[in-house]
Amino acid sequence: MEHFALAKEFPPASEADWRAIVEKALKGAPFRVLENQLYEGFATSPLYTGAATSPARHGQRGWLIVQPLAGASLADAERQLADDLANGATALSLDLANGPAIRKAAELGAVLDAGVPIFLAGGSTPADAAFLLAKADKTIVGTTGFDPITAFAVAGEVPADRKAALADTVDAALAIRERFPNVTPFLASSRAWNGAGGSVVDELGFTLAAAVAYWRALEAAGLSREDASRAIGFKLSASADLFLTIAAFRAIRLLWARAHEAAGVAPNEHILLYAKTPPRILSVYDPHVNMLRSTASVFGAAIGGASAIEVHPFDEAATEPTPLSRRIARNTGLVLQSEAWLSAVADPAAGSSYVETLTENLAASAWALFREVEARGGLLKALESGFVSARLQETADKRDRAIAQRKEKITGVSVFPNLNEKIAFEEPAPIIAEEAHPTVDFALPAPGTGERFAALVEAAARGVPLPELRSASRVVRDLIATGPLDVARRDAEPFEVLRQRADFALASIGSRPPLFLALLGSPPDYRARSLWVQSFFAAGGIETIVPEEGFTDVEKLAAAFKQSPAPIACLCSSNATYAELKGAAAALKRAGASHVYLAGPAALLSTLDPHDRTAVDRLVYEGCNALAILEEAQRILRVEELAEAAGLEAEDENFGAFDEA
Repeated sequence: MEHFALAKEFPPASEADWRAIVEKALKGAPFRVLENQLYEGFATSPLYTGAATSPARHGQRGWLIVQPLAGASLADAERQLADDLANGATALSLDLANGPAIRKAAELGAVLDAGVPIFLAGGSTPADAAFLLAKADKTIVGTTGFDPITAFAVAGEVPADRKAALADTVDAALAIRERFPNVTPFLASSRAWNGAGGSVVDELGFTLAAAVAYWRALEAAGLSREDASRAIGFKLSASADLFLTIAAFRAIRLLWARAHEAAGVAPNEHILLYAKTPPRILSVYDPHVNMLRSTASVFGAAIGGASAIEVHPFDEAATEPTPLSRRIARNTGLVLQSEAWLSAVADPAAGSSYVETLTENLAASAWALFREVEARGGLLKALESGFVSARLQETADKRDRAIAQRKEKITGVSVFPNLNEKIAFEEPAPIIAEEAHPTVDFALPAPGTGERFAALVEAAARGVPLPELRSASRVVRDLIATGPLDVARRDAEPFEVLRQRADFALASIGSRPPLFLALLGSPPDYRARSLWVQSFFAAGGIETIVPEEGFTDVEKLAAAFKQSPAPIACLCSSNATYAELKGAAAALKRAGASHVYLAGPAALLSTLDPHDRTAVDRLVYEGCNALAILEEAQRILRVEELAEAAGLEAEDENFGAFDEA
């Protein structure tokens, strides 16, 4: 296609030409204002130049479409499994701790007969693996999901015998590699680091540190260095940030290859690289936006070289997934693979100067973090010392501030909310006290080179229930001083809490908490800012009362406010109109406004009448702490008290307040 050039009819342009135009547009502002500072510790540039071609980082073409086994009962789960397989799913994930109740290995017949790879959930135990494999033959493909260090971080506890912390999973891995050659025992996962709010660098660095810890333990138990590395796969979170996801999946391959180089062995190019959309990006409100987020996530993971991809159903944050949401989750990958042809080219991002630079920056930063963890004695010691939680919290705090200020926008929640939206919330499941560990009538040998796992498999095969297998394989644990990681956070949650309170208030009194929008001047003065203000307060569930036209007389403004049901008001117009129409804020205060907001930046305060300046309680503008302002507004409007009243009424009358709303 050398004859085909899109730019052949245009004069050539150099980077210097581009920079000259940019400098003119910036009007003296520094070039760095066009850079985007990432949580990963470096910035992206508005323009990248470099070589037109680059060697492929991976040869992956296509990926497995993973669907979870889910259902209210085993029969329901088997029906859904049959539907998934008939309609394009090519692998299944199995969470024995949170999926349908399965007590005996014989009940897994339909799962094993499906003939597709089976991925046990990350952090699964040797008992879970034995339960799955007890009735399986040696051709089974998948992973048993061992990721004990990440599981320790989530649980906030570690084995009391630190030297033998990985002994039971290593014992199981040795047996699995011998009897089930197509099963990858260990799956180093980023789920906890992502769930706790970490950056992509944190995810990559800590996940690599976990993988290396498992690698060392396997080698120490007798596997060759090469065989040990092949017993380890990776599971990364595929975020909705398209380019970061592409770069992250390419970077983990570079990091694993670098670790192999340091160990003096040839890298394993055929690693299991499992992608899953993280729960953190899901929203309860405007849940259909989750489909767009998931599409970007799958696109990034596919381009980055994932070998298996699992998508959370779009409504999962609010309710049990429906057949529709499960089908869309499955079809997201199918459409991108079979209709968008993302699987036609290996590493299609190779040669992109931006993606290559981003990949290398992520890999370099993650390698530096990995080395710091190693210098602290490895990931387990770094976890116990508090280094891991402190590092994750530092990034999480930065992200929380950006979300609160709406610098990181959540469509449908913190920006462009729809107050007329009806959300079907489910009643939270009751908290059930942890059951006592069942008594068992058999003992397991100490972990060794597979003997303990073989005994678990034998017990599962003869019908010992899963709870008893887990009880028999328990080890004594100590609590981590820093406690468990909070991995259940969702980015949208702080704003959604405000919306839920307002929805409860609506159910209680029949109207939303109101704010009077004090429009000043003519439509050209206030139109753009008016739409922004309405969206701003709607993010907190507050409905703005909008007059039919703007005011040019402050007494008429005060009279209109008095006639409205709103106890608070927000002045809205252009900066020039604020200065021209003196006394508006003061008039609202005299009319009884308990709080007066003004839409605009702090620079305009100096142009206001002194009485107006003292009457304004708070400014709202792009970049302010929106979350804090909306929380304060709800306190002024007593939204939480009304929400509590609605909750008590719901309990008394035995109805769901959200359904009524």
